[in-house]
Amino acid sequence: MMMNPSPFDLVVSRLADVRPQPDGSIRAVCPTAAHNGNAGRNLTVRRGNKAVLLTCWSHQCTYQEIAEALGLEVCDLFDEPVTRYQYPDGRIVHKRHATKQFWQTGNKSGTALYNLDAVKHAVQQGDPVYLVEGEKDVENLRTIAGIVATCNAGGAGKAANSDWEPLRGATVRIIRDNDDPGRRHAAELVEILAPLADAVTLHEARTGKDASDHLAAHGDLTDLVSVDVPGDLSVVRLADVTAEEVRWLWPGRLPAGKLVTLDGDPGLGKSTLALTFAATITRGGIWPDGTRCDHPGDVILLSAEDGLADTIRPRLDAADADVRRVHAVQGVKLDDSGTLRPPTLADVDELERLVRRTHARLLVIDVLMAYLPGGTDSHKDSDIRRTLSRLAALADRAGCTVLLLRHLNKTKGNDPMYRGGGSIGIVGAARAGLLVAPNPDDDQTRVLAAVKSNLASLPDSLTYELVDDGCGVARVAWTGVSAHDARGLLADPDDTGQGERVEHAQHWLADYLEVHGESPSKDVKAAARREAGITERTLQRAVQRLRVTVVEEGFPRITKWALPCRATTPEPPPVSPKRGATGATGPDLRLVVGATGRKTQSRLDCETGATGPGTLSAEADPPESDGGDPAPFDPPTGDESGENHGYLPRTPGARPGVWIRARTPVTPPTTPAQIPQKPDALFADDEVDPDDTRDGDDDNT
Repeated sequence: MMMNPSPFDLVVSRLADVRPQPDGSIRAVCPTAAHNGNAGRNLTVRRGNKAVLLTCWSHQCTYQEIAEALGLEVCDLFDEPVTRYQYPDGRIVHKRHATKQFWQTGNKSGTALYNLDAVKHAVQQGDPVYLVEGEKDVENLRTIAGIVATCNAGGAGKAANSDWEPLRGATVRIIRDNDDPGRRHAAELVEILAPLADAVTLHEARTGKDASDHLAAHGDLTDLVSVDVPGDLSVVRLADVTAEEVRWLWPGRLPAGKLVTLDGDPGLGKSTLALTFAATITRGGIWPDGTRCDHPGDVILLSAEDGLADTIRPRLDAADADVRRVHAVQGVKLDDSGTLRPPTLADVDELERLVRRTHARLLVIDVLMAYLPGGTDSHKDSDIRRTLSRLAALADRAGCTVLLLRHLNKTKGNDPMYRGGGSIGIVGAARAGLLVAPNPDDDQTRVLAAVKSNLASLPDSLTYELVDDGCGVARVAWTGVSAHDARGLLADPDDTGQGERVEHAQHWLADYLEVHGESPSKDVKAAARREAGITERTLQRAVQRLRVTVVEEGFPRITKWALPCRATTPEPPPVSPKRGATGATGPDLRLVVGATGRKTQSRLDCETGATGPGTLSAEADPPESDGGDPAPFDPPTGDESGENHGYLPRTPGARPGVWIRARTPVTPPTTPAQIPQKPDALFADDEVDPDDTRDGDDDNT
């Protein structure tokens, strides 16, 4: 770089036969070709206010003609300072400081880097080379800090036009300008130099825009800000990390700034429970275990299932929430006209801006599957983790807990980690997980249990019920602590020692329905709870095992329960000694309902006529043989199709070989002794053992 003389001195230095005048001007020979050198001193040069004044007295030559004859441009005749930067391949970059204008002369198509000789020497010596955006920064680094630096001609956006081969094997430190063009230029340089240089690091000024501003403020480069190189690994030393305690919205259950899952079947109050959490956070209230919410704040809701006016607002009011601090996301704005599109979890940047603007402590996503981005496979671990990793980073940066609500899947098993809908990666990404399930000990209450906790020991399970606030709105009422954990709540009764309770309920139900006949299910449940302490859940399992017929009648609908159709036969006539298979049983007893018959849901129903339920009749065996004990025989085979027209196997109390057919009325069983101990056997397709000579009193089939 070289500082130029004043425009007046520059012009005078290039003229011939110069003679100063008393008024400070100069008389000289005009250099244009029009004079052929014979005009004498016909050119006057004066200092003007902002530029050199040139007057040709012979041919009135123009400024442009005189400047070109002197090897100058018209702009060189003005007093504004101009700096020239000389490239080794003949390119010259001019900069007018007052207006910050640049122009080039010389070899404008050259590809050499600025300050190339010093760069080559530094690479040979193994010294780092600094890469900046302009020639001014290169010269300032050289003169002020004694550092070798370079740049490409043209600045930002022109990197591809230069030859970067001289930096092969070099240690390059890029100081990018702190603006959008500078950041794009630095990213382009990283891409170009990555395969050439041994190491490339990225920095920016701590003060100001560029390297020159930083030098002016700090005097050297020791305080440059390091920036992650695009595509490089971001690394932090653990020595630079300050240890912190885990912060909790609800100690043991809702860690601050983390993902938390809340799983459960529909109808158990997950959404109401989440709004109860929100209410406590907006008020900085007391949690049901007696701890206080130490980090109150706003709450953001993404709800895909409930209406804001008729459901969410009333529930928040019932939970005593500060609704001024609750914000419901309705959509993402597409334009100024208010057009919205549904939000998804791909809108992480928009969500983070909202979280920071409202200082939210809790973000509720109800339900998770409704907000997964399009094309995301909820059962594919890589898809889920890619989505939730950005959400987890948002939660951590903003200190906002994200509560993800999910329905349970239909998978059998009692491991709660695998029962939430979607990939195992969902609960894997969460730092805490909660489960809502019916209370096995009380069908009026639910249990909130912990599925996992990476940050603390598992807390106690809590019980609650949904109660009416007096205005027809459900609210959560906490009722105590439960001994049931998440695994036990999801376990099959037979796997947790509850099989005996179900068997007891099964016998009780059979006795009740034998005595009372078809009964409203509401009455049966109340009697079971009152007389035998049987919970509704256990009773439902007994209903399934007994294959109780479910009948729905009337309006409003009334559900009734009845035992499957079976009958006790009168004393049968003699039977034939012929022995053989009993034939098909349960599945061949068909239901034929007429146009006005009742709606039933039985696993085993009776044949009916056109206008109502059918009745059972008994059909005797063929005549027995010469004497001896009666024996089983082949059942009627029906028509040529081989269809057995609704025959039942032997019933308890009946002698061998008796078959029941839906024809004439019979008397139903009236004593507990006639109730089968293993009702499932009524629906087995097994054949009768030919050697089985037990009479009906011992027959449990």
